[in-house]
Amino acid sequence: MSTRHLHEALMKEFREYFEENQNWETYESHASGIRLRKHLYEIRRIALEMRAEILEIRKAKPKIKSPAYRAAQKAAKDQAQDNT
Repeated sequence: MSTRHLHEALMKEFREYFEENQNWETYESHASGIRLRKHLYEIRRIALEMRAEILEIRKAKPKIKSPAYRAAQKAAKDQAQDNT
């Protein structure tokens, strides 16, 4: 699932959690507590999946501010100038 779809799922689940939390705050019934915990579990599951996907994307992209990245960029620039 893409990050965009995960974000949409997270927002949908959070809205459902918010509504159920209102019921829990009002009635504190056993059933509303179960439903509220289910929404919290789903929010956690989606957030963990989204976090893992973000980490995978970050591993693939270079760290722009890292000294190694800057040195590689400078070396490529110097090589391009030498070739001209």
